[in-house]
Order: sequence, then structure tokens, then C-alpha cells
Amino acid sequence: MNPAFALKGKTENLPTRKSKTGRKWSPGRPVVLIATIDAEIREGLADLLEHSSINAIWVGSVKDVKSIVGKERIAACLCGFWLQDGTYREVIRHLRSERLNIPAIIVSGPSCPQQYRDYLAAMNLGTLDFLSYPFQKSDFEKMVTPASASKAGLEEEADAGRAVLYRTSGAA
Repeated sequence: MNPAFALKGKTENLPTRKSKTGRKWSPGRPVVLIATIDAEIREGLADLLEHSSINAIWVGSVKDVKSIVGKERIAACLCGFWLQDGTYREVIRHLRSERLNIPAIIVSGPSCPQQYRDYLAAMNLGTLDFLSYPFQKSDFEKMVTPASASKAGLEEEADAGRAVLYRTSGAA
């Protein structure tokens, strides 16, 4: 296993803005949060991210997800079934309870192939989609690119609205 994908001890320390793929962090790209402890999922997604136009923050616990979504502008969240301190269900519930409007995509690993009940459970929680292992580049791009682009577009519109509001209210 590539040591770059192994979680180092506790994940309480928030990850840096350094890509697990070794790719340089690009400020203009949308940021996708990837939450999983499954090494094979991490490796599969890292391969797909290597040539994509998005940045990724990698975490392994629900606690880290909660901390990061409060601080970063996350365009989408890809979440495996299991995390160090919970499951994807806690992540989705947090994203919905905070009304963060971050699209979530559940990813299955080789040990948890897609089963219809897992798909339905994820959809009932309000996830955007379900990406099954083995990951196909076309499926990944169909799900993640529009999710991150639409989130970025909504934020730009909101920022533009705030700028106009401030400019209008500040004019005398």
C-alpha cells in the first residue's frame, strides 16, 4: 500500500492543503471533501483525482468532517461507509442539520459492493448519488464535476449578491 494514503494515527489534526496525489493545491479549483478510512477507496479516488480539475481534502472521521465544513468552502463531499468514529449516516445528518447544502456522494469499497438497500438508505438520507467500486472515471466525472460546479456557482452568485448589497447599502 502506498504510504501516502495511510491514515497516520489519529485524524484529529486537520489535513493540510497538500494533495494526497502529490498534485499541487490550486486555489481556483473547487474543493471536494473525501471522508473514508478504506485504503482501497482512497487509492481509487486518488487515481481519479490525479488528472481532475478539483482539489481534495482527505479525512477519516466524522469529527474532522464537522470541523472542516465549518471552516472551508466545500463543493461536494464523497463519503465511504465507515469512518473512525461513525458512518456516512452521521456525516449526511450533519450536512443536513447545518443546512450547508453540500452535495454528498456515498462511495462503496470492494468489501462493501453496492447493494440496493445501501443505495436506498443513502438516497433516503438525501445524498446526491452513490458511486460504486470499482470506480469508473466517467461515473466519477458525471457525479463530482457537476456537484462541485453547481456549488461553486451558487457561492459565486451569493458572493455577487452580497457585494451588490454592500455596495448599494454603503452608497450615500
